[in-house]
Amino acid sequence: MAVQLRITADGLVVRFTGSDRVWACSRGVYLPLSRVLLARPMARRDAVSASPRVHLPGVSVPRVLRAGSFGVGERRQLWAVRGATRLLAIYLRGDPYHRVVVEVPDPEETSRTINEALPPRRLPA
Repeated sequence: MAVQLRITADGLVVRFTGSDRVWACSRGVYLPLSRVLLARPMARRDAVSASPRVHLPGVSVPRVLRAGSFGVGERRQLWAVRGATRLLAIYLRGDPYHRVVVEVPDPEETSRTINEALPPRRLPA
């Protein structure tokens, strides 16, 4: 997948390019860091099993391509994945997405980089 991730001072830019923009029916998304809960690498099997089956708009060809929006309401997810077995899942609070799942060259390192950029969380008293 041609996914570009860029961390800014206050957000994470997820950009889809080339044909992946067409498959995902999206140019990408800007995620304020205040909305990002956690980024973590995941096995494709686990990510797909925890994903809604309804794609609106999107496309899903098992083990080949999964791109676009899946689910509705609070479980809505944005996907841009081709054949990779390890993916990056970015968990969010608020609308429009609960989770963004993308294919990147090194999900482990990318998740560490994103998590280090997150603002410190305050624990309730």
